[in-house]
Amino acid sequence: MIHSSCALLIIGGGPGGRVSYMMARKMGIDDITLVINEDPTVICSLPYSVGRRLVPAGPEAEMVNLQNPERLPADTLKDVVRGNVIDLELEKKTATIRQSSGDVEITFKKAILATGAMSWIPPVNGVTREEAPLDKSLTWVMVGKDIIPRSSLAENVYVMRGAEDSFSLDRFASDKRKAVVVGTGAIGLEMAEALYDRGLEVILIEALPHAVPFLDNEMTATVLERLESKNIKVITDTQVREVFREGISLNNGEKIHTDGIIFATGVKPNIAIAEGSGLGTEKGIIVDETMRTSHPDIYAVGDAVQLLDGATGFPVLPLIGTLAMRQAMVAVMNIAGMPATLPPATVWGLTAVFDLHLGGVGWSEEIALRSGIETMGITIPYRTREEAMPEGHHGTWKIVLATGISDSFRPGQIIGFQVVLDHESPLFLVERFIDIISRKETVNDLFGHYFVHSPYHNDIMDPYMNLMSIAQESMSKLQK
Repeated sequence: MIHSSCALLIIGGGPGGRVSYMMARKMGIDDITLVINEDPTVICSLPYSVGRRLVPAGPEAEMVNLQNPERLPADTLKDVVRGNVIDLELEKKTATIRQSSGDVEITFKKAILATGAMSWIPPVNGVTREEAPLDKSLTWVMVGKDIIPRSSLAENVYVMRGAEDSFSLDRFASDKRKAVVVGTGAIGLEMAEALYDRGLEVILIEALPHAVPFLDNEMTATVLERLESKNIKVITDTQVREVFREGISLNNGEKIHTDGIIFATGVKPNIAIAEGSGLGTEKGIIVDETMRTSHPDIYAVGDAVQLLDGATGFPVLPLIGTLAMRQAMVAVMNIAGMPATLPPATVWGLTAVFDLHLGGVGWSEEIALRSGIETMGITIPYRTREEAMPEGHHGTWKIVLATGISDSFRPGQIIGFQVVLDHESPLFLVERFIDIISRKETVNDLFGHYFVHSPYHNDIMDPYMNLMSIAQESMSKLQK
């Protein structure tokens, strides 16, 4: 076994790991080892690289070239070790890394775990090969509760999480005619559009009662209309029972013939190393506001980390790349002796399908109900320009208010926001409501958020005042 040492060990090459490395170098920490198990990439852009409409050059254009990096130090490659960490000894401060050529043991002073998340596939018959080939990729997926090499998946089963996935799906799209995408979250919708753009017939399957589960049901009608306009069939409240060479069978008895099945059924935090080492874990790795774990010299950032939701105080898994970057900055600043804490945060997401833009922040009514939170939803129409301007586009806003009494939140507190907007980006709305929800603001606090009117950009009706007025009236009725 080869032995080496470093001042800072970073495990993971995703957004959290890369920004941890970049910030550490900027802060004068030069003795670093960065462990990666796959070529780094811009994960969120991978579906678009398969579609080749927004990214004409394909997946290759989204790769992070470590030999000539644009954002990382020019000599990054000298600090990179390829492999998987198979053992982490907290007392000895050692990590064992398994490479194709053998094991390496690294002794460290401080460490940042940026182990991310892995694609999750429900335990369906036929999703794995009977005899898996030798795995050389070092990447993994979770099937049910089992972590398996990605190469163990059946030949016609795909996921979308990293570089290898994007290249595999790009090849699939080049010569196949039909695909089934299982899951209608952001990745499922983006992959459906990507494969449609490549000329494939696409069917979407959702196990839950309605499609797009990060939105409440009444917000999804426009999404379904847009998908149907592209002849994309959506099957809801249905599960895949079995995968076979020619396609799939469903739990309703239906069989669908298809060239490939893409499981976009979510991800699970990769916490195996943290659990095995004895670090505190629940849904994910437990950290404090400085990103420190239960060990004083071990920090954790990114998709493997659970946070306390800024709106409710409940533990959540945000699974957000840009949040991982902020966490990385906080962790490195503390390691470098510059005390810092992560500002309150919540969960959020933003995507688009066929130029229909969807955003969500915090809690939906449906998820809140399942968590025992009493809520009220308020929905209003929104227009991107004045009604007299035919180039304007329509959309819908929804806020979710807490109505019950709890130590975690106040009656009238805004704990969720959703938006569906045709043709134009609601990015600024999502960003504003991240702040509103994370800071525990109530509907009355909307009065402090000024509305800028420009006929070219929005309607003259102030949506914040409109929401506040409707909410106050609805809340007063509840109190009677």
